[in-house]
Amino acid sequence: MAFLNEIEKELTAALEIQKQLLGDMESVETESFVISKKYPNLKSKASYKLSLPKSKEEKVRFERYMKEEHPGLIKEEVIVKPIQNDIKQLLVDGVFHLTEEGLLIDDNGMAIPNTTVDVKSVEVKVKVKE
Repeated sequence: MAFLNEIEKELTAALEIQKQLLGDMESVETESFVISKKYPNLKSKASYKLSLPKSKEEKVRFERYMKEEHPGLIKEEVIVKPIQNDIKQLLVDGVFHLTEEGLLIDDNGMAIPNTTVDVKSVEVKVKVKE
């Protein structure tokens, strides 16, 4: 398992170097490869990663806020759990907004407590020529 983790780190570092080498270019073609950029689709829920509160205190504050302000985004069972896909869809639809600092802002302009959002970064795509 340690071997796989090390290889994954090396691959991630190599792809980051390729992204830097591409610079402003959209793609580079060599004799064997086509290297291009794949941008995140901001109209897709899959491009967003929500970081929800972890500590009990933060969760209580978050849940209280969501129940009062956005009850449709909370699924209540024995456990209170936000519906992440619905929250992401509101980002896609432009109802919720993302600040430069990664804070999630609702349609009332209020920051959703202890919640941050990351947008997937630009990926490097390498295709072997036939």
